[in-house]
Amino acid sequence: MKIYYLLILLFSFFSVAQNSGEVLIQGKLFKSKSGKLYLYEFLGNDAFIIDSTNVKSNNFAFKKQKFVKGFYKLAFQNETNNIEFVINPKETNVLNMSFNEYRLSSNYTIKNSRDNKAKKIFNKKKNEIERNINKAKRDASKTVEMRKREVQKLNKEMEIFSSNLAKEYSGTYTSLVLSKRNPTNVNDQNKFFDDINFNDESIVRSDIIPTRIQKYMVTHVKYNPKNNKYAFYDAVDYIMDKAKVNEKVAEFCMYNMLDGFYNTSATSADKMWIELCNYIIDEYFFGEACGEVEVSDLMKERASKFKDLQVGNTPPNFVIKDLNNSSINLKSVCSKNKYTILVFWASHCKHCMTELPSLVSWYETNKSKGVEVVAVALDSNKDKWSSTINNKGFDWINVNQFKVYKSPVCKDYKVKKTPSVFILDKSMKIVSKPKDTKNAISFLNQKLN
Repeated sequence: MKIYYLLILLFSFFSVAQNSGEVLIQGKLFKSKSGKLYLYEFLGNDAFIIDSTNVKSNNFAFKKQKFVKGFYKLAFQNETNNIEFVINPKETNVLNMSFNEYRLSSNYTIKNSRDNKAKKIFNKKKNEIERNINKAKRDASKTVEMRKREVQKLNKEMEIFSSNLAKEYSGTYTSLVLSKRNPTNVNDQNKFFDDINFNDESIVRSDIIPTRIQKYMVTHVKYNPKNNKYAFYDAVDYIMDKAKVNEKVAEFCMYNMLDGFYNTSATSADKMWIELCNYIIDEYFFGEACGEVEVSDLMKERASKFKDLQVGNTPPNFVIKDLNNSSINLKSVCSKNKYTILVFWASHCKHCMTELPSLVSWYETNKSKGVEVVAVALDSNKDKWSSTINNKGFDWINVNQFKVYKSPVCKDYKVKKTPSVFILDKSMKIVSKPKDTKNAISFLNQKLN
């Protein structure tokens, strides 16, 4: 057994060595003499800052450092002004980039990189398709069914385009990602992942794994609470058995499935989803289910945060500015009330605008009983947020970080939809996670009366 794991370790070492290396990223912003550039790495669909540098006299350069082949992102001044690109140490150890407009994606070149040529073509088509999909979804002149067909048609167009691009730029990392999103053996459960090299750490720096896992769950997991209630447990074990050949890939698969199942639990009354999350945390992050794979302390800490968001546990505290620019400390608010309703909402959310007026009238009647509402807005426009509060009479505590779903508090509470509701007691423990404000009111009526 020790020889087996030693071989895995050696294969992992050679895989990382082949797909990583030192790269210098430098270039010029013709429309900006100064400012700050931020470098992000992708892990699945999420991007994380790994470095930054200042623009001086239109020029910039990041310190030369070791990168694993994959998708990365460069942002100027703020995260919305960005481009996605490829770092491929096997292709070049110097990336020369030039930007001819203030908006990075408007007009840029990356010299001597076939991989980035493919990525740029893909980015352009993807943005075009996404704009057309959003337009189709909002087309009120068509029926719901007609809009669905139009979206399906556009998605198929993108799929065909990606397939052709992958063939044209064969051998690039972009081609690898585009060709591996869809399995070769989609209908064969036992061969579904056979075309993926789980020992290649670069696969976690794209959406290959999240896309594949989701498709596997939808296509092959036949969950039934009576006859096949452990179907998702078996799927987790099956995928982790594939992934454990590489520690980084195994960690990513654990976290990706944990995150996915937790998000499902937020919209389902079936307790199985939370139990499944606990299974992954207890058996894989902190247990021995993954053999001799060493899970990093950082990943263990991230996994623990999912448990902090379960009923009976204490979620993260926060201090955020309110509408009057005063700092609101959640723990302090909770300590002054029997119950605190923490609700995540947005002015553009139709469900929120339908539900919250009922909460307003209930709050006015019951706030004297020791109830407070802390409403965290996922709005980016301060004027729109402020006018909605005033027009709708949201006379409770209102806070906002103006970064929508990328707000730190939104990430801490794993919020993926609005409205999302937590009910906290005096000690800030979660006593309920109702599916909507109607259920929140029902729960509190039983507690208060």
